Amino acid sequence: MRKTGKRTARVLTAFLLALSVSMTSFGFYQQPAGKKGILISGQDPELLADISNLGCKQVVCNLASYQNVNSFDPLAQKCRSEGITLTMILLNGFGGDSRLLPVDSPVEGVGNYAFNVKTAEGEAAVRSYARRVASHYANSVSNWVIGNEVNDAIAWDYSGVMDMDEHAAQYAKAFRIFYEEIKKANSEARVFIPFDMRWNARGADPAYYTVKEYLPKLNELLKDTDYGIAWHAYPVHFFTKPEFLDDDGISFDLDTPNINLKNINVLTDYLQKEDMLSPDGQVRHLILTEQGFTSACENGEERQAEAIRAAYEIVKGNPYIEGFYLSRQVDAASQEAAGGAFGLWTRNPNASRDEFPQSKKKAWDVYRSLD
Repeated sequence: MRKTGKRTARVLTAFLLALSVSMTSFGFYQQPAGKKGILISGQDPELLADISNLGCKQVVCNLASYQNVNSFDPLAQKCRSEGITLTMILLNGFGGDSRLLPVDSPVEGVGNYAFNVKTAEGEAAVRSYARRVASHYANSVSNWVIGNEVNDAIAWDYSGVMDMDEHAAQYAKAFRIFYEEIKKANSEARVFIPFDMRWNARGADPAYYTVKEYLPKLNELLKDTDYGIAWHAYPVHFFTKPEFLDDDGISFDLDTPNINLKNINVLTDYLQKEDMLSPDGQVRHLILTEQGFTSACENGEERQAEAIRAAYEIVKGNPYIEGFYLSRQVDAASQEAAGGAFGLWTRNPNASRDEFPQSKKKAWDVYRSLD
């Protein structure tokens, strides 16, 4: 009886929230024609055409706060005209509106920053930015991801020194602002929280939080919303080898340090728990927005191709995974410097800019063949 009462209250809260935003929004959602997706490396005509040539039905891009809001108009137009589901990740980077940066922000150098909702000025700037972006892409972006790997507050969601509870409260506050503005612009859009693959692996820095501990805190703060999960399912040794089925230290229970494609069912089983369900009693939406399989190893192209094939077969067989996005379309110079090569294309080192394609790898043909 008590559980039924809690469920009823959550459904009513969600209904009132949806009613409040639907008064000013229209509905658009491009239902994916398949799970196969890619993180684009650019919007040159060749790279845009490559999305279709690969048979990708979904595509993801990163929009940083220092970029023009209309930066992805060419991609948005292509996706809308061809029925491709577009996912946009909103990142807070150094070099844009300084009011968006955390109060305790360091100089440039952190991977990504948390959105500043600690001050009234910052909160107003975040809402204004969320409203502009959501309005601009209301009829083209179906899925929105707010931030990057938010359980890592030292590198990918830097917010200054704070404990896990405070960080969760700050992120939840920022997420709710984006959620409200996105839903006002488009009532059918889905909004996701991003995590890395380290479920229960505790880092040396106290500002690195395990997802196992952090997600329940966010769930308590945001359970009245229809938030989804954006997971990064990298192999354990993702810079040195593409294989993941033989990953060491991986288990099939909630004590596992990492959750990747080898044991992704641990996550989908967890999301089926009653307390994790959405306000309408459904399993929350799950997309795998970032995973790469390197070719920078012995017999790398063959091994990368086979790892991608194996990963995609697992995704196809799991009904709770709605999208699988390879990272990346083209090898990235920054990842090459760290020893990895995740692209389906090699990078042209003589091009005028980074991440311009040179030649297809074996993985390109394999990925194209998957449906």
